[in-house]
Amino acid sequence: MDWLLYPWRKTRHYFIKRSLLKSLRDEAAEEFLKILLNFMTFSFLIDRRLRKNIEGFNGLIQFKSKDNEIRVLAEFKNNKLKQKELEPNESLKVTPNATVIFKNAEALMNFLLPRGGQEGKKNRRDILRSLLRNEVILDGNFNYIYRFGYLANHLQLQLAKAFD
Repeated sequence: MDWLLYPWRKTRHYFIKRSLLKSLRDEAAEEFLKILLNFMTFSFLIDRRLRKNIEGFNGLIQFKSKDNEIRVLAEFKNNKLKQKELEPNESLKVTPNATVIFKNAEALMNFLLPRGGQEGKKNRRDILRSLLRNEVILDGNFNYIYRFGYLANHLQLQLAKAFD
């Protein structure tokens, strides 16, 4: 009788494994985004030149996935960056200036970390490519998103220089 249940068990095992891997990828992408934001906060405290880039910059940027499993707010206020993780069904008190909606965790990682690194011109970060592939949806003021992208790129270049 056990042989009758084998296909069912195998199929069930496959779907459980697939859902576990998806949740791990989502969690890893969300943790990476939070680490990046924490590192940016720390860098603003240390680096005076980087802090000048956010002088007078007040804004709220929301990063979220289409299924609302990943929701992180980055708030620039008073020359500081504060990040907050939101629950999937939590409502916002203030409307964000910009929202970046990702198709899935892989699209978030592709947006934050370009595949070819900083030197590879062919595979460098390109928001237009992500938009054309429908991996990313941008909502709100694009200037906030470009400012965040500039700051993240600046930090990646500094890290690459430090480890060379």
